[in-house]
Amino acid sequence: MELTDVELVKAAASGDDAAFHALVDRHARTLFRVAMSMSHNRADAEDLMQETFVGAYRGLVRFDARSSVKTWLTSIMTRQAAKGWPRGRHHRAALSIHAAAPDGGETERDDASLRTASRTTQVDARIDVMQVLKSLDAPHRQVLVMREMQGLSYDEMAKALNVPRGTIESRLHRARAEFRARVTRRE
Repeated sequence: MELTDVELVKAAASGDDAAFHALVDRHARTLFRVAMSMSHNRADAEDLMQETFVGAYRGLVRFDARSSVKTWLTSIMTRQAAKGWPRGRHHRAALSIHAAAPDGGETERDDASLRTASRTTQVDARIDVMQVLKSLDAPHRQVLVMREMQGLSYDEMAKALNVPRGTIESRLHRARAEFRARVTRRE
């Protein structure tokens, strides 16, 4: 029989490292998608994930089960991401070491990871959506990710962000309008 999230948290808080690893395994995939949408690149998303799970580990004994574990982890991730948003404005660009030849000329190899053209319209659309999402202000991006990608309820979002439900509703309304406007401009 599989343990619930709350049972895993309680076991981990009592020193059961396997329970914490099970919790990480259970939520890592979903949280990584959220981390990618809150970060500028994969390395930053991985750092955000690590900071989130370190924060969760440190806070195991304080988890009171008033919210779901998913909401609790999202809340930790949101706080960790917020710490990095001021720095994110001047983020470093990730560049493949093969992107340029040492002499500044063309590269000899034809690395598929360096091509900008995608093979399908679906991939292009997904990339465009992520670019538009990442261009939104942090609070707007945050509520869109929580609602549309994670499927959190308004109440769960309010708990995770520690703001009133009305604030969530207005942010989400403005975020959707801003997102729609930016997508329309790209077409």
